[in-house]
Amino acid sequence: MPDERVIELERELQSLRLELAERKRTTERLKLELERQRGGESARLVSAQLEKLLGDAATPASQLLMQAHLLRVEERPVQAGDILAVALRLVRALEDHGLVAEGNVGESAIFDPNRHEPLSGDDALGPGAQVVIRLVGISFQGKLLRKAGVLGVSDAW
Repeated sequence: MPDERVIELERELQSLRLELAERKRTTERLKLELERQRGGESARLVSAQLEKLLGDAATPASQLLMQAHLLRVEERPVQAGDILAVALRLVRALEDHGLVAEGNVGESAIFDPNRHEPLSGDDALGPGAQVVIRLVGISFQGKLLRKAGVLGVSDAW
């Protein structure tokens, strides 16, 4: 009798082990599915944000291409002010989506190699040197995408 009870308990134990293994596989499968869904949701969100950005940039981009066609193909004069106005609308659209101009052209600054890039190979700028910004830096969400182009004060203008 005790042997039968042991055998029955061993069968039940084996059955529970199989059930536990199946539940672990199900849990892992559901975790993977959840990750895939979250990834898809994230991709859809990024895609929607990119579509909004490109939608906002589409009009000025189209206008710039038309101005380029007028100038290059039709050889018709295009006013620099008109081109600049369209280019600034494009920049504003990018800024509306998080692009940040770091510094201003003509602004004096203290050279920081993490934020500035010398425009002249002749400049041996060290940290703390006085510089003038000639090309603004660009950042997005706190990450510097392009360092500001600078010249030493003596070379600036």
